[in-house]
Amino acid sequence: MYYFRSFTFRETILLYRKTESASKPSLDIYNKACGVRYWQKNENFANKHDILFFFVLSSILDPAHEEIIIIEFGANVGQFSEVILATPHEIPYVVHSIEPVISLFQTMTNRSSSFRKQKHDKHFLHNIAISDRTGRVPIYTHAPDKPGEASTLGQGSRLGYRFISEVSVTTLPMFIKTNHIKTPISFVKIDVEGFEPEVIRGMNLTLNSALFPLFLFETGGAWRDDRSVLARTHTIKSFVRMLDILGYDCFYVGSPYLLPITGKYWDDSFEDIPRSCNILSVLRISQTWKNLATKLAHIPLNSCQWL
Repeated sequence: MYYFRSFTFRETILLYRKTESASKPSLDIYNKACGVRYWQKNENFANKHDILFFFVLSSILDPAHEEIIIIEFGANVGQFSEVILATPHEIPYVVHSIEPVISLFQTMTNRSSSFRKQKHDKHFLHNIAISDRTGRVPIYTHAPDKPGEASTLGQGSRLGYRFISEVSVTTLPMFIKTNHIKTPISFVKIDVEGFEPEVIRGMNLTLNSALFPLFLFETGGAWRDDRSVLARTHTIKSFVRMLDILGYDCFYVGSPYLLPITGKYWDDSFEDIPRSCNILSVLRISQTWKNLATKLAHIPLNSCQWL
């Protein structure tokens, strides 16, 4: 176990905030009860906070062969990749953006030429779906004017959704092998409208956890409608417990918070499916986990009053 001061990383909650006297965010460490209180305010931890939180992630990413390898799906029109490529960094970024909906993929392709990249950065675009199987699958939507927010794989016909197109589907390990991507992958972002559990199952973390030391996935209402059979078999608690067994610490990502939810830090109020939130998973034996713990080692420890 990696320790800093008298606290372990798993005993912390982080609050990123701006002070009146400083323009840069500062870090304070809070206890569980304080974190639960912020959660219950229902003012943070929205799905949009993944982009706002990247300035923190960018400081702990572990390079693979002198490059930071990032894979994101579904990439939509490239909002996330645009931000991360523009984030100041010294080690070159290699970003793979995956979007199965062809109209969104074409828009992202057109937009990507204007993305601000640093020297030696690379950005690859892929029109494919990632899941727990290979082959070809239909894509459906129940909101044709907003396909990025309402698309689904495979289940749409019986839900009365409108067919968009057919797309190739593969698993993440197979995608990495096919495209000769260096490993380990520094960071994986998963936002696939309720099919996050299928993607993670396809990653086969029992065998491949060393390939994926850090990944983020969205939860929300799509976990409870009829799009994903696998998502409906899990609660957030059971899914986090599964990842814990596989060696990952999990956190809700907010703005500006990082809230631990693994093991004894779980609270039943976290089982709030209608909120579309992001969960960050960090492999405990990874250099990424140590990078974050080292970052915290230099932060003054402050307390928050217990409720």
